[in-house]
Amino acid sequence: MLGAHRSLVLLLCAALLTISGCASSQVRLRYVPADKLPAVQTQHHANIGLVQFTDTRPTQVLGIDQGKELAPVSNVAAWVTRGLENELVRQGAAVTYVISPDQIKTLPTRVTGTITQLQVTPLSAMEYRGELTLTIAINDDLPTTYKATVVKQGVPYTNIIEPLLAELLQEAITPAIPTIFATQ
Repeated sequence: MLGAHRSLVLLLCAALLTISGCASSQVRLRYVPADKLPAVQTQHHANIGLVQFTDTRPTQVLGIDQGKELAPVSNVAAWVTRGLENELVRQGAAVTYVISPDQIKTLPTRVTGTITQLQVTPLSAMEYRGELTLTIAINDDLPTTYKATVVKQGVPYTNIIEPLLAELLQEAITPAIPTIFATQ
């Protein structure tokens, strides 16, 4: 009986070691706080329909860090779309956020988009690179591709990835804002 008990304990320990080796690091998707963004020069009075972006990346994993998968704790498509919505609202637009393009046929400006790349690569224990590629279409016209790359340094074993992703998203969506408002 004691031998069977030991075997069970050894099996449980082996299972825990296996699971911990395959574990993922959970990454929260955040935004750059509004007080850290530059002041808005012009308030646009636009009425914009924003359809939740489509995530076409082949994997939901953001990257691998120290043998662990970096997994987002929330929906990447919603994160990108909400980031764009926040920026449009910050600049004075009235935004209607919808899931389907059919829900906003009557609005003068309709924005759709696709996420084709979101990757975090550790360059060292203190430095990470993030890459994000989006395509954004306005009123069903041909989409424009927006790419951003951000390298961020920090103290080892602190959270560098979440602020990196927030900055990366802001870098990707900022160039799209004037194009969206130009359709008004």
